[in-house]
Amino acid sequence: MRLASGRTVYVTVTDLSRTGACVVRRGVLDVDVSEEVWLDVSDFEEKQSVTLPARVQWVSSKGYGIHLGLLFRDGPLLPGTLLDQYLDQTLQTPRG
Repeated sequence: MRLASGRTVYVTVTDLSRTGACVVRRGVLDVDVSEEVWLDVSDFEEKQSVTLPARVQWVSSKGYGIHLGLLFRDGPLLPGTLLDQYLDQTLQTPRG
């Protein structure tokens, strides 16, 4: 994830939807609600990546980590993008 300051930090995505994500950063992270960030997501096997401009909606310190709620600035993910395909596969109702 890239911060408005230009600093790049590694985060773990713990929840993902078409309109936003929850990410966790171990350690300290100086970020404020309403700050603009860019979430960079890559699939190295498929050789695809996407950069999602987002706004920090909330910040919560838990243990030795910072949890951030992000809202994608450009609205829901566009059909056919890397994460849209992932969500389509993940959210399919099992047939049986």
